Order: sequence, then C-alpha cells, then structure tokens
Amino acid sequence: MNSLRDAAYKLDPALWMEEIVGQTPSAWQKQFLRAPRGVQILALTARQIGKTTTAAWAIAHHMVHYNNSLSVVVCPSQRQGGEAVRRVNDTLMAAGIDLDVDNTYGLELNNRSRVLALPGSDDSIRGLSVDGWIIADEAARLSTDLIAAVRPMRARFAHSRFAMLSTAWSRTDPFWQAWESEGDTWMRLQATAGMPDFPLTAEFLEQERAALGDDAYKREYLGIPAGTHTSPFTWELFDRAICVTPPLAPVGTALLPDAYIPCAASNPFRSLSTARLFR
Repeated sequence: MNSLRDAAYKLDPALWMEEIVGQTPSAWQKQFLRAPRGVQILALTARQIGKTTTAAWAIAHHMVHYNNSLSVVVCPSQRQGGEAVRRVNDTLMAAGIDLDVDNTYGLELNNRSRVLALPGSDDSIRGLSVDGWIIADEAARLSTDLIAAVRPMRARFAHSRFAMLSTAWSRTDPFWQAWESEGDTWMRLQATAGMPDFPLTAEFLEQERAALGDDAYKREYLGIPAGTHTSPFTWELFDRAICVTPPLAPVGTALLPDAYIPCAASNPFRSLSTARLFR
C-alpha cells in the first residue's frame, strides 16, 4: 500500500472504515470519526443506533495509526465496557490487524497501542494518562464523581479526545447538564428518531411507542428526558412551582400577623401551701 494512501487513512477514519474495514458510517458517525484532535464530544442518540460501535471504530483507528497510544472506555458496568472492547476487537480483526494482547477488558497491538475497559467506580481508575480516546458510554447513567475521575486523564495530552455518548435519561445527570450548558466547549452530535439516516423503521418505532408509553419512548428514541421515572412531578410542574408570581391584589393588614408582646404569666398555685398539699 502506498504511503499517500496510508496518510489518507490516518487522516480520515471514515475512509479507513469504508475501504479497509468494509463498513459505511452514517452521517453522524462520520462526524464523530472525523472530529478534530483535542475535542470534547457529546453524542445524544437513540437506542440501537450504533453509538458503542462508533466509539469502537474510533478507538480501533487510533490504535492502528498512533503507536504507544492509550484509549479507555468507561461504562456503568465493566461488563458493558468489555462489550465495547469486543467491538474494538471485531473492527481490528476486520482490518486484518494482529493483536499482541487479547482479553476481555483490554487489547494491545504489536505497536504497543492499548485500549482498556475501566471499572464503573471512580476510586479504582485514577492514575492513567490517556493520549487517545476517553469514551464515556451511556454517560447519563454514570455518576458525577466517575466523570470527574476520567476527565483529568487527558490533562497531559491536549490532543486526546473526550466523548460522552448516551441516550437521554434525566435532566440532572452529568450528560444532560453538559448537553444543555452554554458555550462552545462541546461538539454536539444528535442521532435520534426523525433525523436523516435514522436506521429504524417507522413501524418499529410505533410498536415501541405503544409498548413503552410516551415518556419512555421519548427517552429511548427522541432524546427527551421526561423526568417522570424518578418523580411523580413532571419538569413542567416543577418549573411552575418555583416560579415567583406576584399577587393579584396588594397584601392587606388582615393577612399580617398581629403584634404580640410576651408577658410574664402569674402562677395560679403560688398561694397554695405545700404542707396542705401533702398532708
């Protein structure tokens, strides 16, 4: 293979996926794969849209083209992380890449590039420096402490990428807070029902809506956290409850508390003789 083509594959992961791995990424997957180095990515997706597979493609490409690199995956459970590592393995096998180390929670190539599936606990994952990808999969289900533990892993490598991928869950989880935050520190991608290139059929989506109900359907396929799975009150009711509304009429004196000046009360038993009480 000529050096110019190798350079093209290194610069364009989507091209590498199409011509070497034999997979054609969708529009949002191409955006994810072609994200510039050093970027922070938020990907809000529907269920079964291929978010874990997309992250695995990105990691596999980086491992092949950058020697001695380290990428990590963190999920709500390490079993889910192991599944992500397996998809990285599948991608490398399809590309004809030999593995030097192959186990459930980690892979290493002959060029000493690695990927690790980290436990879903912040007290056991500190101390790593990542120059490849940091993938937080199903990030809405991860704790704030866990997110805070993985972010500093890229501190020494300004070119490393940090990506949080998730379906919608609640309006208070770390993913949604980042999604709704202001500013341009995040690259935002969305792949939910109704968007171009969405792979699930309208018939399947209607079946899911009927089976799950509107709130769960909105979370799983539309990227809308309904909020009613954790509270009997909807987010709209909460907004109304905390909204300050001025009174329709001025407050009158009838609604004000009467002035009250405490005074000492006399003891009605003072005049009684204790001797008479206990005879």
